[in-house]
Amino acid sequence: MILRKLRKDRKLSQEQLAIMSGLSVRTIQRIENGNRASLESLKSLASVLETNVSILEQEIIMIDKTTDKWKSLPLIFRLNILGSDIGWLGLSHRKQWIKGEKQTAIFGLGLFPFCLFDKNFIIAGLSMVCIAYSFSIITRLGDKYSIW
Repeated sequence: MILRKLRKDRKLSQEQLAIMSGLSVRTIQRIENGNRASLESLKSLASVLETNVSILEQEIIMIDKTTDKWKSLPLIFRLNILGSDIGWLGLSHRKQWIKGEKQTAIFGLGLFPFCLFDKNFIIAGLSMVCIAYSFSIITRLGDKYSIW
């Protein structure tokens, strides 16, 4: 969501925004990290930030690649942005990484029963679980670097 950008543009801390909107700091953090917000929370935030609820629901698509913050990001995120203009690819969206993590983990675990018939399925299953773990790490790094 665009909440973090709007808050920082107005030079407000999360604590200040929480007090002004009547929400908890934890609620502000959750919303900024991409979790769903109730309509009441969005209305409170919109009134404090002098904007519309629909604006708060938008995702930030533009990324300034000239800043020091951009240059300090791990390579996976700088390459990841290449696909951000392709909507169906969804590489710059946290939800897509989590979805990929779940799908590869389920698929990998689903391969293990086939090990009874062919031992090569062990390698395939372990590979898929490792890929799911990689997705998990990338998602957590994205949270750490405020990519989403």
